[in-house]
Amino acid sequence: MMKIGVVILNYCSFGDTINLVDDLQSQSALLFMEIVIVDNASPNDSFDRLQILNKKYRNVKIIKTDKNIGYAKGNNFGLRYLEKLLDIEYVAILNNDIKLPHDCFENLVKRYLVLKTPAIIAPTMLFENGYRQPPTKLNNFLDDCISLFIILKKLSKCTRQKEFDNTGQGAMQVDLIPGSFMFTRLTTFKDIGYFYPNTFLYNEESFIAFNVKKSRLKNYIILDLTYIHAHNSPTISEFHSISDKYSLLFDGILEYTRVNRNFSKIKILILKFLMKIALLEK
Repeated sequence: MMKIGVVILNYCSFGDTINLVDDLQSQSALLFMEIVIVDNASPNDSFDRLQILNKKYRNVKIIKTDKNIGYAKGNNFGLRYLEKLLDIEYVAILNNDIKLPHDCFENLVKRYLVLKTPAIIAPTMLFENGYRQPPTKLNNFLDDCISLFIILKKLSKCTRQKEFDNTGQGAMQVDLIPGSFMFTRLTTFKDIGYFYPNTFLYNEESFIAFNVKKSRLKNYIILDLTYIHAHNSPTISEFHSISDKYSLLFDGILEYTRVNRNFSKIKILILKFLMKIALLEK
C-alpha cells in the first residue's frame, strides 16, 4: 500500500482535532499514513494546543496559515504541503468532527482500485442518530431557485436521489461527495484543480463535481462502508450569523454560476433577486 496523506482543517476547535487524530492512530493503514493539520489562523490558542500531537505521534505535522483563508484554500494549503512529501499516493480530506471505522482507509484503497475511472470516493455519511445522508445531484437553475428558501427546499427534495448500487461493486456513482470526507489519488485531485479557491465556505462540492465530469471521471459513495459526521464543531455557528452563513452560501452559488454555467444575464438577475428575498426569510 502506498502512503495516504490526511488533511484536517482546524479553526478554533482544537479539541475535536485532537480527538480525531487520536482515533486515526487505530487505523489498520496507520503505517502508511501521514497527517497534516492546517490551523486556519485560529484566533484562539489552537495552534499551540495542537502541538501536543507533534510530541505524541511521529506521523503528524501541524502547519498554520497567516490568516483565515476559508475551507477551500485552507485544504489546498495542506494538499500542497503533501505534494512535497515522497510517495504520497492517496489523500483524504477530513472534517475534525467525524468518526471512522478502524479499517476505513484500507477498504477505501481496495475500492478505489476496482471502481471505474474514480475521481473522489467516500463512505456513506451517517448522522449520530443513524440517518443516512442521501445522495444528491448537481443543481440546475430551478433547483437553485428552490434551494434558496428553507420551506421550498424541504418540500421539494428535488436534488436527492434514491440510494442504490449502480456499479455492481457495492457503490453508487454520484455527482456530489460531502466535504466532510473525501478520498482520492493525489495526482487525480491535482489534475482537476483541487478545491476551487474563490469560495470561502459552502458549495465547494459543486465545483469538484463539475470538474470531475469535465475530466470524464466519476465520483462514488461506498454503500457498505460508513462514517459518522457528528456536526458538533461550533465554529460556523459561533463565528457567523445566520444571515452571514446564507450570504456565503449564495455567494458560492453565484460564483459557480459565473464560472461553470452559460446562464443568461436575466437568469443571474433572477437568482440575485431571489437571494435578497431569501435573506429576509432567514
